[in-house]
Amino acid sequence: MAKTKWNLLFATFVLSCASLTVLIVSLCTPYWLVSEAFESNAYKNSEINYGLFSGSLTQNFLPVPRYFDLTLTCLYSEYVCAYSCQDSEESRTEEVLLLLQGLRPADCPLRSSRKRSLANHLIAPGPGASPKATSGDRTEFINTGLWVSTVVFTGIAAGFAGFSVSFSIINVLWNPVEPIFSVFGLYIWHGITVGASGLAMILWGSLFESTLKKNIAITDTLTTQIPYSSSGLASPGISYWCLLLPIAFHSASIGLLVWRRHIINKEPPPTTIDVDRSDLTIIMY
Repeated sequence: MAKTKWNLLFATFVLSCASLTVLIVSLCTPYWLVSEAFESNAYKNSEINYGLFSGSLTQNFLPVPRYFDLTLTCLYSEYVCAYSCQDSEESRTEEVLLLLQGLRPADCPLRSSRKRSLANHLIAPGPGASPKATSGDRTEFINTGLWVSTVVFTGIAAGFAGFSVSFSIINVLWNPVEPIFSVFGLYIWHGITVGASGLAMILWGSLFESTLKKNIAITDTLTTQIPYSSSGLASPGISYWCLLLPIAFHSASIGLLVWRRHIINKEPPPTTIDVDRSDLTIIMY
């Protein structure tokens, strides 16, 4: 019976390690969204994928594809974010500002090209342009609050998964008496990880349904003068769906702990010796 209880605790340690690995992979990989972007004159659709911080764009306007890096850039004062293709922080910030104003920013620098100045490539919108977004229009940009909240809750999930790993192995090797360090604390760490992972999925799903489903918020689809469209072509990527695994792992861990508690409660109570204190012969012992 003791071996069974030890095995159940060790199983929660293994599941917590797996969950922490998945959360780190999800947080760092650029596949929270995969999409294509359509342009009527292009050889074929552009291919896009990005994560919470960066991604890549393969532009197929000509038969020879061109590759660009994407980096998430936020204007916190304007409460908007977009994935910029520029290669410096200053250029990315100015690009998002120009996109918000309905102006055309600089051409994207290729991955292998040398850095070019944004000011030298700025092109004013043509007289016949039909803008996708007017100055101050934020509906096609990423909502800063939803993005920040997604990052925060994914980070919280990873942090408490780390707590689960640490305290699971402590309980496997020792028997802490403090409730927060004991098996009771494991319920808390597992529960918070499940809740934070679920909230991260809900927040990114809300962002996808409200914005990214219609416009993936990259330079090409936000630029007024370039008729790229991603409407209906985007879908959540594998990095997003990976969050289902921590939810499953930690829910299973809670189930194992409940099972362990059930085993403990079924154990017969320790044998007690009832001593007749009225028997004077016990004085001899």
